[in-house]
Amino acid sequence: MPVLKNIYRYPIKGLSAQPLLRVELQAKKPFPHDRVFALVRPGAPFDTSRPKWGKKGLFVMLMLEEALARVRTTLDVETLQLTITQDNHRLIVADLNDEQARARVEEIIWQLVPALRSAPTLVRSHDGHFMDKPDNVISLINLATVRSLEEQWGIKIDPLRFRANFYIDGARPWEEFDWVGGDIRIGEGLFRVDRRNGRCGATNVNPETGRRDLDLPGSLRAAFGHKELGIYLVAREGGSVSVGDSVATPVPSGASHAARPLAGMRRSGRQLFMCGGCYFIYDQSAGLPDHSIPPDTSFAAIPANWRCPDCGTEKSTFRPYVETSRSPAAI
Repeated sequence: MPVLKNIYRYPIKGLSAQPLLRVELQAKKPFPHDRVFALVRPGAPFDTSRPKWGKKGLFVMLMLEEALARVRTTLDVETLQLTITQDNHRLIVADLNDEQARARVEEIIWQLVPALRSAPTLVRSHDGHFMDKPDNVISLINLATVRSLEEQWGIKIDPLRFRANFYIDGARPWEEFDWVGGDIRIGEGLFRVDRRNGRCGATNVNPETGRRDLDLPGSLRAAFGHKELGIYLVAREGGSVSVGDSVATPVPSGASHAARPLAGMRRSGRQLFMCGGCYFIYDQSAGLPDHSIPPDTSFAAIPANWRCPDCGTEKSTFRPYVETSRSPAAI
């Protein structure tokens, strides 16, 4: 039976993981204290006086700013005391209840990411979160799937690149995709396996070095025809979940198709443009009717203030994309 090996929360979006031995979950609620703070990008269309969920392109985060991984942050979620260190040197200990202390934290982040036009604004959600998805999902990674990619591609992949809440071991590689639509139990918690997790450019950042040294979403797409790894859960029954708890899974419906490599993906005659952050692909032939962009609309004809419908980053992050089958790329 699979076992829960690690539990993490990420109190500030884009900053360090904090390991836990145990967490108390509530039905239909998000993971406690996870992404409850975020750093709003300067000039982003976001009301900082009334913080609420927004697409991740509105915030400073690893998908676009890999330098965030060069510091280590620890937040005491009870006192809101934040400690930031870099290279074993303490940069600041700040009380996030204090406006001046928050301003000093914002200045440190600006120094870390000087390409920003000004300091970002640290905001807190008091009744929600700033996770990538608006619903109250909890992310899970199967460590066997990560190891299978390491073996297939001949590279080392730190599982923390995927910034999940739960990491399990003892399942078959890719088995977690077979659980979608069913229920799993971890400790006292019962969870619906809601959907697969599509990966973005944040996974390209080495969490130890802060360098963008792999192209994992692109490599997944080239090898398997999708950029998904891991699953999202929704808590149906709350309770205590601890490291070492067993993971009771539904009976697999059959062999997963996710791990079948593709012979090739090239298709001629399609003009595609890919978001440099989340790897969303705009197909000119299909357009985006749900966003009032009819089929056969050229990418150049889309207004300059248009943003990625998936992650909310600016149009300028898109680049031409050619479908090919290739090996995992270092970047």
